[in-house]
Formats: sequence, structure tokens, C-alpha cells
Amino acid sequence: MKYLLPLPALLLTGCQMLSYTAPTDGDVATVTFSSDNIAAQPVVCVPGKGFQSTPTSLQQVPFETKAFDELLKTMKKAPEVTTTVRADEQARIGVIYQKGSAGNRDLCRVAVQFNAQPGASYNAHFTYSNGQCGLEVAGDNSLQADAVVTSWECPK
Repeated sequence: MKYLLPLPALLLTGCQMLSYTAPTDGDVATVTFSSDNIAAQPVVCVPGKGFQSTPTSLQQVPFETKAFDELLKTMKKAPEVTTTVRADEQARIGVIYQKGSAGNRDLCRVAVQFNAQPGASYNAHFTYSNGQCGLEVAGDNSLQADAVVTSWECPK
């Protein structure tokens, strides 16, 4: 039995490492993810490590009520997810959408590349319609993001 304890501990540690850790120093830009009431997982490209999930995901609220607010916070879900990314001409972000039912699963993921300027703020809005994902990035205060859809690859 004593040999089984380290394995679950290692598995849990490994899961934690997949979560995105936002930079707090250097040149950064702020990105706020949102959707049209679609539950999805925002991700950020970390060069050499791939796309990593933000600690909080986008929530879906089936009806307007405040009854679930605390539960959703505990589950790390929110209508908007704000994080920072390294300021870079080739910053990459994305969203993963997955909806499953008995024997049927929809999976959609989209990534964009944009010029994240130091100190700037951007809004990344996720859409899903007829099996197609979309991610539109716009800068605050008329700032051009020049976002383009890119492959699901993170440069090294």
C-alpha cells in the first residue's frame, strides 16, 4: 500500500503543471476572454510548452439567477476570464470548446495570433455556431489587434 501513495501524488502534481501561470513581470498585455454564454476553456501559448489552460474557464448560465454564483466561483468558472500574456508581436491565445452527451461529443478549438503590445488590454470573444468556432480579438480604446487565425501549434 505504501507504494501506491506516491503515484496519485505525482498524477495530481502533473495536472497542476498544465495550468497557465500568467507572467507578473516584464512587458505584459491583459487579455479578457468572454463568450455568448458558452462554457469553454481559454488557453495561452507558452513557447516550448504548448497551449496551457487558464485556471478559470468560461461559464454557461442556463438561466439568470445569483443562486449559483458561489458554486461557480468554487468551480473556477466565470462569465469573463482575465489574464496577462507576454507582450509579443506573435502572441497566441485560443479557446477549447467541448460538449458531450451519451456517445456523442462535439470538440472545437480555435487559436489566433496577434500583436500584444506592452500595457495594452484586449478582449477575446469566443463564438460557436453550427459546429464552427470563432475567436475575435479587439484592443481597448480603438487599439488594433490584427488577430489572425493560426494553427494549433505553439512555437518553441
